Amino acid sequence: MSPTLRRLTLTALLVAPLLASACAPQTVIRRSAFIPGAAVPSRTGGELAKGEVRLAGHINAIRAGNGYVDVDDLFTQVGDPGVFIPDFQLGGSAYFGVGPGLELGGQVGFASLEWASRNTPGVLEFPPGRQENLFLAGVGMRYNAPIEHESLRLGFIGELNFVDIPEAIFVDNNGVYEFRRIDHENFMLPNVAMQLGWEGYFDNGSVLPYLLLGVQRSVTNVGFDDQLANLDDNTLEGFMAGYIGFGADLRIEGFVVNAAFYVPFESVDRIDFGPSFAFSVGGVID
Repeated sequence: MSPTLRRLTLTALLVAPLLASACAPQTVIRRSAFIPGAAVPSRTGGELAKGEVRLAGHINAIRAGNGYVDVDDLFTQVGDPGVFIPDFQLGGSAYFGVGPGLELGGQVGFASLEWASRNTPGVLEFPPGRQENLFLAGVGMRYNAPIEHESLRLGFIGELNFVDIPEAIFVDNNGVYEFRRIDHENFMLPNVAMQLGWEGYFDNGSVLPYLLLGVQRSVTNVGFDDQLANLDDNTLEGFMAGYIGFGADLRIEGFVVNAAFYVPFESVDRIDFGPSFAFSVGGVID
């Protein structure tokens, strides 16, 4: 046997027991919640002048790492979250320049459970015919700080989104998980960010590369619960996640396109949104 083949065989023998044990604990209760992915604010990019309206369609929270498996996430423990996270979300926004540096508007979002992935092994599927979708809607504000420089741009962006989180509850019955119910809870999910950019102009438009730093609220739960007494408890709760990214906004006359890459930083074990992308296409109306 060649040295290379021996190394491969040894590696397989070492990894096989780990993979065999990579499963979820047989807890009395399992909960599966459908939560939004980490998303940048809708109103990134170039500034609006007073009286201008920017309409855009979005595809956000495109998870570049949704096919990546972290070895630590294979070993689920009692008390860990059990959630589905969308691999991408669709949406739209409308913002209006109301005065010097100030913009107001709103946004909507949608994600299907069919587009979602488990955060860890053992998260149970919603029952057939009971699959849920996520609908987000909210308001937003942006303030473009006055800076005495022809190209430097500094903006502060805030969103307040509302979403109804569905959660399926299952109970172990002699080794088989039986579906009990689906609970819902409404959450307010703020998302605030600072954008720093440098705008360059050409004949009929402009381009704005920018850096983005922000924080937003998301939702977690107790997906693996070993206490039957907790069956009627609501374990959904909010947690904060930060993100940092960079992007570019291109405006040609009334047409705008925006793309950004960002990396979320979660504060909850076993929830990993992963590096993500956001794209939007729209127009500016005077």
